[in-house]
Amino acid sequence: MFDIGNRIICLRKLHSISANKLAKELKVDPSTINKIEKGTAKPSMDLLFNLCSYFNLSPADFFADPQESEQELLPPEARRVMEKVKGLPPDKLKILESVLDSWVGSD
Repeated sequence: MFDIGNRIICLRKLHSISANKLAKELKVDPSTINKIEKGTAKPSMDLLFNLCSYFNLSPADFFADPQESEQELLPPEARRVMEKVKGLPPDKLKILESVLDSWVGSD
């Protein structure tokens, strides 16, 4: 059975957003998000469509096989970048990584 709550948790982590911030963005009570993530409540259709819209996903993408890679959950812009990165030689990848590190910090 598809776990809606787990999908929301994964999307939040992928986009570095807290449950409280997501609730605020979607104009719902934080307890609503908490209950959905715990599996004790189900989202309304309106909330489900708002979640999809917020994360820039179609409902089909939201309910896609959870075993698919996280890349499928990335926004379209990030997927386009990933496709371009795949063809880069190692020396160019190192340069790109340096640029990205200067923008977002390294781990």
